[in-house]
This record gives sequence, C-alpha cells and structure tokens, in this order.
Amino acid sequence: MEDDSDDNFVTSAEETERLSEYPDSSRANRRPPIFRSMPHEIHCKYDVRVISISGEYIITSSTVTKVWSVKTGDCIGHIGHPDLRITAIAFKPSLQVEDEGSAIWLGTRDGGLLEADIRTLKIVNKRTGVHNSMIKGIYRCGFEMWSLDEDGRIQIWGPDERTGLPHLSDAPKSQRIQVATACAIVVNSYLWVGRGKQVTVYQPSYSQSELVQFTVTRPLTAAKPAGDITCAAVIATDPEHVYFGHDDGKVSVYSRTKLTCVDVVSISLYKITAMAGVGNFLWVSFRTGMVYVYDVGQRPWIVMKDWKAHENPIQSMAVDRTSIFKLGTLPVVTMTATDNILTIWDGMLKQDWLELNMQEHEEEYCSFRTIQALICTWNVGAAKPADLQQTSTDSKFLRKLVESADDPEIVVFGFQELVELDNKTVTAKSMFKHKKKHKDKANAQQHMSHQYKAWQDRLTEAVSHLDSRYALLLSDKLIGLYTCIFIKEREKHEISNLRSSTVKTGLGGLHGNKGAIIVRFTLDDSSLCFVNCHLAAGQSHVIPRNNDIANIMESKITTGGIGSTANLADIYVGGGDGSMILDHEICFVNGDMNYRINLHRVPVMKMLEKGELDKLLESDQLLTQLKKNPSFRLRPFSESSIRFPPTYKYDIGTDTYDSSEKKRTPAWCDRIYYRGPGKVFPIEYRTYDVRVSDHRPVSGLYDIKVKTVDRELRKEAMQMSIRRWEDFVQESIQSARLHFQENEQRSR
Repeated sequence: MEDDSDDNFVTSAEETERLSEYPDSSRANRRPPIFRSMPHEIHCKYDVRVISISGEYIITSSTVTKVWSVKTGDCIGHIGHPDLRITAIAFKPSLQVEDEGSAIWLGTRDGGLLEADIRTLKIVNKRTGVHNSMIKGIYRCGFEMWSLDEDGRIQIWGPDERTGLPHLSDAPKSQRIQVATACAIVVNSYLWVGRGKQVTVYQPSYSQSELVQFTVTRPLTAAKPAGDITCAAVIATDPEHVYFGHDDGKVSVYSRTKLTCVDVVSISLYKITAMAGVGNFLWVSFRTGMVYVYDVGQRPWIVMKDWKAHENPIQSMAVDRTSIFKLGTLPVVTMTATDNILTIWDGMLKQDWLELNMQEHEEEYCSFRTIQALICTWNVGAAKPADLQQTSTDSKFLRKLVESADDPEIVVFGFQELVELDNKTVTAKSMFKHKKKHKDKANAQQHMSHQYKAWQDRLTEAVSHLDSRYALLLSDKLIGLYTCIFIKEREKHEISNLRSSTVKTGLGGLHGNKGAIIVRFTLDDSSLCFVNCHLAAGQSHVIPRNNDIANIMESKITTGGIGSTANLADIYVGGGDGSMILDHEICFVNGDMNYRINLHRVPVMKMLEKGELDKLLESDQLLTQLKKNPSFRLRPFSESSIRFPPTYKYDIGTDTYDSSEKKRTPAWCDRIYYRGPGKVFPIEYRTYDVRVSDHRPVSGLYDIKVKTVDRELRKEAMQMSIRRWEDFVQESIQSARLHFQENEQRSR
C-alpha cells in the first residue's frame, strides 16, 4: 500500500488530438541482417563524408576517393584529387545494365565536378567553376545528371547526340531553386526538394535547342503537424508515393500524381537521419543508431525488422537496386559521422524470409495441441494468507479463482506488495543493507521469507482442490514481487529450459521495490515467457512507468540457448535466442502497472455511477500510450476487453473507493497483456471482490496453441523453402531489370 499521492494530471494538447495508427511491431524481427557470405564491416580508416554503391563497388569519398569491393571488403584502389574535398557523389548512367557502376561523378566543396573511371581508377574529366558554391548533391535522372549547390543553383547535364550519355565537357543548362535544401530526390523526371517543413516539386527539362524549363508547384506541407524534413526516399514497387523523414520521428507521405500529402505516420520519438527504399520495404535509420524496416503497403504499417546497427547516429544509407543483377542480392550500406566504418546489411533479408516462409508452412512439419493457462495478478497490499479468513467471501476467493477454469495446464500467480513497501523495517533495510546492522537485516529477511512461504503454502492448497494433480514448477521473489507457477503433473516432463530472472527498476534500477520477475520455459517446442511487474506509482508518472517497461523489455533475462537438438527458429521468434522477453513465441505481462485514469475524481465517479466504462477507458493512460506512443514497449501486446470497474483504490474491507483525505481517483492499475499472434486466444478476463487489499485481483484465462516439431519433416520443408527463396530471387532480378529498362525507355 505504497504512498502514491500525486494530484498532477497529464493534460497536454497531444492527449486530445485525433489518435493515429502507429506501425504494428508485434512480429518485428530483431536479428541483424548480416550476410553469411560477405564482409559485415569495412574500416575505411580515413574521414569519409559521402558514400555510394553500385553492383560490387562501394565508393567512399572526402579528401580522397576509395573504391571497395562489397564481396571481399578489400580496397580495390583510390582515386586521387589533391586539394579537392568531395561533398557529393553519384554513379553515371550507362546504356547497358551490365555497364552500370563503371563511372562516377564527384562534386567538390568549391563547386567543381570530376568524372572518374572506376575500372582504371583515373579522373577522366574535370570542370571547375560550374557552381559558385559547394555542391550538395548529384542526382541521376534517366540519362541526365543534375548537380545542385548550396545556393540553390541546379545544373542539368543532358545526353549528347554521339554517346547518348552526359559529359562534363558539354554545356549544362542551369536554374536556381530554393536555398537551404535539407534533402532532394529524383522521382521520375521531377525533383522533390525538402526544406524546413515544406516540400517543393520541380520539373527540370533538357533540350539541345531549347532553354531549360521549370514547372514549380506551390510548396506542399504535411497534412498533420511534423518537424523539419531530414531525408527522403522512394520505393520502386510503390511508384505513387514519395516519403519524407522528419526530425521528430514522423514520416510524411506524398502522392506523386496529386502533389498532395496523403498521410503522416509517427514511427518514433527520435530524429530520422536517413531513409531508403529497399526492395518492397522502407528502411529508416535514427539518431539512436537503430534501423527499422517497414512494410508500408499495409495499414497500419508493419515493422518487419529493427536492430541496433550502430552505437552512434547513422548519417548515411546507400543502396542500388541494380546491384542484384551482378550479385544476386541487395547490399545496403550504413555509416555514422564519427567512426568511418561501413556496415553492410542484407537488403533482401534472406534469413528472415526463410524463417517467415517456414512459419507459414508449419503445418507441414509440426503437430499442435491446445492447452489452457490461468493467470492471476494481484497487489495484495502486504496482506497475509490468514487475512483471507476474515470474511466468507474472501475465504472462498482462491478456490473460486482456480475453479473458474476447467483444470488448466498452467496456473500462474503474479503478486505485488507481498510486503508493505512503506514498511521501513523491511524495504528500507533491503535498499541500504550495507548501512544496517546484521540483526536488522536478518529480521527483515526472515519477515519476507515467512510471507513468501505462507503464500506459497496457501496457493499450493488452493490448486490441490482441482481434479488434476499439479506440481510447483517455480517460484521466485523480488522484495514485494512474488511469482508462483503450477503445472499439471503430466506436463512436467514436457518442460525444458526453465529459467527465472529479476529486473530492478526502483531508484534507477538500484532497488527492487519496483521491477519484474521473468520466468521462461519451453513446452513441447514452443517458448513461453511470463512477466510479473510492478511499475512506478503516481498519477502523473507516465514517463517513469514507460521507462520501467522499456527497461524490463530490453533487459537480457537469460543466457539464451535451447540445447543441441532443436533449431532456434523453431522455438523462438523475431530472430531471437531466448535471452530477451520478446524472443518468446508466447508472452504474458501481468502486474500492478500503475497506469491511471487521466481525469479528476469527480467526473470519474459520475461515469462509474452511470456504468460508462467505455467512456472512462478513453482516458486510461495505458490505452492512450498504446495508441499515441510509437515507442511504447507494450505495443506488440494485446489485452482482453475490460468489462469490470477500476481495481484501485478501495478502502480496505469495503467496496468503497478511497474515502481518505487524499481521495485518490479510481484506476485500472492491475492488468494482464499477452502476445502470440495465432497462438494465444483469450477466454475470460475478470476481477474478484476481495477486500483485504486496496487492489482487486484480476485473472485471465487463455487457450494456448503449442507445437511439436518433426525434425525429419522439417528438413524436407526447409529444402522446399530454399527453392521458393531461389524463385523469389529470380523474380526480384527480373523485376529490377524491367524497372531499369522502363526508366531507360522513359528517358529516351
């Protein structure tokens, strides 16, 4: 019964704006997409400012330009340009796809342009003074090259009549566009330019007999508020849309044909630093060093993958679709502004593709059965088992709870505040053991141990009334937190890899008065994880609660590993190895999460009197975070519909909400969330009128689909999956070749 008095409310304007659909991250894969047959990193060992890639070649440049092999990671050679600092690079177009990547243009800080032959590593052409200021970008449009400087002047280099390709020796056509350009991208024959919060679209054209003509649209702005533009991308398979990243973690989506903003999607709270269309997906990097891969063809967007790519903010992301012609795959290169290390990723996500394809064909090599799990979460408020005997209703609670299910295979009790968190003879001595006498510490530990043992005995007695025989699978504790899991005797031999761990979040992770107990195990060939948590208290402490959840979800909970006879991908999901919560196929999170109703007490009480639970839930802080916060770590989880009144805070021994001087606002603090798409099916979600605590217990009953893998059938299924992958690669090559040819025809 912690003191959580706090009359402050979260009342920002954001809480009242229209709720958006954020990307669905419930099936995201966290395994870095590392090539097994290519180098993962290239250490440039010099100051790199710009990068580009085409086929086998990666080009890095600044005071010197180097050519690297993506296949070996070796430096093929360098191109010298003394006293010239390169600020922009782009590969020159070729008439034949086989010649792609043979020449590159380099833009300099003093406004000059160079052309280099990659095969000879020589500068073959040079123009000085074509720009009066630093060249910010070089863009390829069909068989034209466009160079843009920081003053907003664009030079258009068209193909000559003899070769059909642009040459620096020819005279360019020029025009001025807006200055202070944050990013620019060529979409068909248009130049889309981002500046501040606005997008402007230009249509340059080149003719030997006519002056250049520009069609300038009015500036376009995002349909909903968004920060300053930082980067842009297009996806080859989605020719209708252009995507702009913003410094507040939003992506604005524009229609190419209608020249309007059609959507703004909030994907993060962090600055977007780079984006690229890779295959069918949008790759996005952040200042945190994370990379996310989104399927933007779904509503809401689907997070396909996320991983920590770098320790520092990512500055550049480069990909070239024509690489697939020569390599049979699609490397993506990322780089930060500080370490000068190129990191190479598998843009086709082969391992993920195979894993998902195998999951889609599970029926071919797995057998399934359905079990039931009963989960109870309760903040007992330091009540003792003997306290339940004070009234007939309370005394029947545990038996009523376990008999609410028909002999479930698993029974989970997740309790909070088994000892009173305000009891300075108990918790304070646990916080500062080194400052207390040995006798005091021993007394505190003895008190807690007695409480844990008393409750374990009482819970064991409760499950003994069920028809089946149950065994105690595991119990664990963390100050006031206590988890006790029972399993049917006949299931015990099907359990393996049983582990438990704790995460402390109190006092910045130093103390276990807040935190979580995490229990994971494998049943048949399915991985299960049960989390019992107690989050930060206080009406306005939404951010501390969010941080607690993040710390719990991001903690390394075990050493991972499943033994030698099974495949990780059979047991775990999302590219995981069982060392983190979301690696598990089936997850439950229960506890006193402490999220409140973001209203004052008077309107809350009036709505409760009228039975307006749905209206009241609109102001529930936890549900609001799920809808409005794209970084909220419970977003992959689901909750059954709440059809019971708030479970906190009651006067002990009564059905009356807090009548003390503080008159705390009622809230649904006690919750159960689950994750397991296609594997977890909720049956019942309810509460019980137990009056020995200021919280009401909540229980959930779930059907769970678990699997057993036939190892021989799996080998056959994997061979079929590899053949489907090879077909997919050939289709991707043909699609990329067709895209190249269409662009070639459009440009002639």
